[in-house]
Amino acid sequence: MNNIRQPTRDELQQFPLLSGLDETESRRVLNKARVVTVARGEHLFHHGDPARRIWLCRTGQLKLFRLSDSGQEKIIAIINPGRSFAEATLFMPARVYPVHCAALKPSELVGFDADDLVETLHNDPEACFRLLGTLSVRMHEKINQIDSLALQNAHLRVAHYLLEEYRRLQAPKTFRLEASKKHIAGLLAVQPETLSRSLTALQREGALDMDARYITISDPEKLEQIARSGFSAPH
Repeated sequence: MNNIRQPTRDELQQFPLLSGLDETESRRVLNKARVVTVARGEHLFHHGDPARRIWLCRTGQLKLFRLSDSGQEKIIAIINPGRSFAEATLFMPARVYPVHCAALKPSELVGFDADDLVETLHNDPEACFRLLGTLSVRMHEKINQIDSLALQNAHLRVAHYLLEEYRRLQAPKTFRLEASKKHIAGLLAVQPETLSRSLTALQREGALDMDARYITISDPEKLEQIARSGFSAPH
């Protein structure tokens, strides 16, 4: 426990909700914050648990997911360091987590007290609008994900995912997949072998090159064409 670094004001800046707090408010929020470590495979929370905190991933990696009645897992999001999550629970009449959260890697998180933040929203309209802006961006991300799952075949989902990652990371020539292929396949609702076939097809078409989890975008225009029109297909 002595090696755990306490939450800092710099970490508050990663939350749009908390970035405008003055020194007194920041000190209060930090005093109520809690640092939590989660082992690989361990749950941070379960679907239906009281949402007493919103979270910032400091290190590691987690997944948000739902389970079907038959026990089949559907990954909703993969959480990497620097990403906050569970903010939408602040607006729920009965604040509970709508998904499960489990660690894909040993992870360290900062949890911020939900009751205290709700009081902040009541007293600070600007903070409320900052949070709504964050939730709006997340909502559009999910709409795009739903469109991809509903309207595109598996190969197009893979191409679209890589294109979005390429853009999100500000178009580096080479980038590392932030999650394992197994979990990316789960996020895209495809089988791992389908993901592998699609990556091979994209490489064959000259859109990208692969080296384990490293992706080099050889031809961004071709990748976009495939993602938008389905020009390429795995064989």
